[in-house]
Amino acid sequence: MEREAVRIDVVIPFGVAPVADKDLQDKEARIVGDMPLFSYIPLKDTLDEALNNWLKLINAKLDYLINLLTKEKEGFNELPLKKVNLSEKGVRFLSSEPFEIGTPLEVKLVLELYQPLGFYLYGRVVRCEKREEYYEVALEWLHLTPDIREKLSFFILQKERELIREKKGF
Repeated sequence: MEREAVRIDVVIPFGVAPVADKDLQDKEARIVGDMPLFSYIPLKDTLDEALNNWLKLINAKLDYLINLLTKEKEGFNELPLKKVNLSEKGVRFLSSEPFEIGTPLEVKLVLELYQPLGFYLYGRVVRCEKREEYYEVALEWLHLTPDIREKLSFFILQKERELIREKKGF
């Protein structure tokens, strides 16, 4: 059987928690800390080009710090590193506890794109199988926006390229 989406094994900050079915309908996948790296309020440039560059750099650093503080406040810095099998369709991971098929879960993860971004993603358990002392759990994503699906795809493609470069010795 051929898969519809490219999958990749990665080690990332990752955590899951059950969500009530009634609450799931109000949940939508979202990104924490996604702001343009060099965003700034468009101000009229001064005649001093060096001053303009410094102001833009200060703004970029403030954006970065706000992003870090926001992720910390949301608990993304405490997520344990976990090996997962990730795709734009879902995720597979090992769990110490079993989940019933159909259980909705909230997934918190961090992906390193142009900067580390925190993601709240939602999925439904489609498989849970006992493996020695762990359970292998597979989720199918729910309520993904096109923007988030695109970021997942970009991350997976970026990791695939890294693996190819490593194999070729670049």
